[in-house]
Amino acid sequence: MKAVRFTWKKTFVFVLAAALMVLSACGGSKDNSEATGAAGATNAPANGKKVVNIGVTYSPNALNPLSPVGQVSSYVSGLMFLPLVDLDEDLTFKPMLADSITTTDNTTFTVKLNPNAKWTDGTPVTADDVIFTLKLMANSKVASGFAYMFAIIEGLDDSGYLPEGKTDISGVKKVDDHTLELKTKAPTTLTIFQDSIGRYLLTVPQSALKDIAPEDINKSDFMQKPTLTDGPFKLVSYDRDHYVQMEANKDYFKGAPKLDQLNFKVLQGTAITTQLQSGEIDMNIPSFGVIPISDYEKVKGLKNFTTNDGPAVATQFMYINEKTVPDAKQRQAISYAINRELIVKNLLKGSGEVVDGFLTSYSKYVNSNLKPVAYDPDKAKSLLQESGWNAGKTLNLSVLSGDSTLEQAANIMAENLRAVGVNVKIQMLDLATLIDKLVKMDYDLGVLTVSLSPVNPLPDVAYFLHEGNPSGYKNADIETLLTALQSATDEAKLTEDYNKLQEIVAQDVPMPSIYATKALGAMSNKVTGAKPKDFGMFINVNEWDVK
Repeated sequence: MKAVRFTWKKTFVFVLAAALMVLSACGGSKDNSEATGAAGATNAPANGKKVVNIGVTYSPNALNPLSPVGQVSSYVSGLMFLPLVDLDEDLTFKPMLADSITTTDNTTFTVKLNPNAKWTDGTPVTADDVIFTLKLMANSKVASGFAYMFAIIEGLDDSGYLPEGKTDISGVKKVDDHTLELKTKAPTTLTIFQDSIGRYLLTVPQSALKDIAPEDINKSDFMQKPTLTDGPFKLVSYDRDHYVQMEANKDYFKGAPKLDQLNFKVLQGTAITTQLQSGEIDMNIPSFGVIPISDYEKVKGLKNFTTNDGPAVATQFMYINEKTVPDAKQRQAISYAINRELIVKNLLKGSGEVVDGFLTSYSKYVNSNLKPVAYDPDKAKSLLQESGWNAGKTLNLSVLSGDSTLEQAANIMAENLRAVGVNVKIQMLDLATLIDKLVKMDYDLGVLTVSLSPVNPLPDVAYFLHEGNPSGYKNADIETLLTALQSATDEAKLTEDYNKLQEIVAQDVPMPSIYATKALGAMSNKVTGAKPKDFGMFINVNEWDVK
């Protein structure tokens, strides 16, 4: 368990980073709406060029493919440096740089690269490039933010790094120029392998980086503006807080893009709505180009636009510090006291779903036999009385500031809790302060948005339940299930164990959730072949066109 623990605990940093990326489909972000011109002021073709502008509400903080910062950064980096595979909205993996990833024993995984893949200088993308990239990500001097995803590979330590003094990864073997084998420390499923190695390995060119010392890679000129790429689009210009301008790679091996230019514009949520109306942007990315819920009906009514509700992805979790609320009956009471239906109906306007566990309806492992806890204040009062709750105690409810809908939801929750005898005082905090309090367990109750992988929730679920979690929760049966899930390779067994885990969580209520939002996607009807979606949006971007 020791190796597994370290890896799971390290995950929390990235779970919280995800919180920053998917705060909710309701709130605000930094107002950068004034920055328009550099990325193309309108979506009208310039000089006859086909241009698409995409609105995002989160800055692409770094475009380093070894360690993108934030989901928008990952999208942009993935347009220049392809992942091996990508997860589509149907929760299947589609080939990108790799034609296939297969295994016969759930330990050795064979990756076959597309033999036509090439860099923008015309040279082929080879297994040597992939192995070179793996070594960079496994180098502690590079300190990739995604290294922990690679800890499953034989020869890497629990953080996903090569042990000191090692230069080769024992679990990585080149078979030929377009084939390599990766061996894992323990059996794992093809899905988990694809969701970690497959999605997060963005191959970089060995020829361009081999002479740069690993400790200098991140600050190199190449990482500021990559000049040798293999994806459908190339970087033209980049202003972190305002825009990314890209041009088509007409030699893209999967087919030359029909568009000439693709731009990302960083905007405040309300500006997403305004610029959809004005035609300055053509579409958004649902959970990362957030349209405020208050604007949903307005956007849905726009002429010549098509909209779609995304799946329930971003979940509002309530952290409960068990040093403050040690009794399961008290935690159950808190859950029963919250009127989730009211929040979803009145605040989300139906664009969400009631959730009280870790998994939403979008997850393949959600236990459909468990129904969310109903709003039952009488039951809450009874449980509090049975547990000997001290009605004179006041709990601080720490909530992320800057999201108007979340703030309103927090007020409803606080009112609900006071009504059953739990005195609550709301503290609005910035993200850094809130994260610091959660990590240090310096809180009573906390609310934060987290998005879990719908196909591989184990790293996140494990952090929230495993010993050392931010709630102080401990359960021996949960520990046994987490260990079983870590080594399971049979889907039926995985489903069975996830079901058991959810049943225990429903009783212990270590960390109830409140609701999950369904972010709205919108796209101009002049764009064809595209669809705004959080998963797989850019898989076929070379086929997008403008009428």
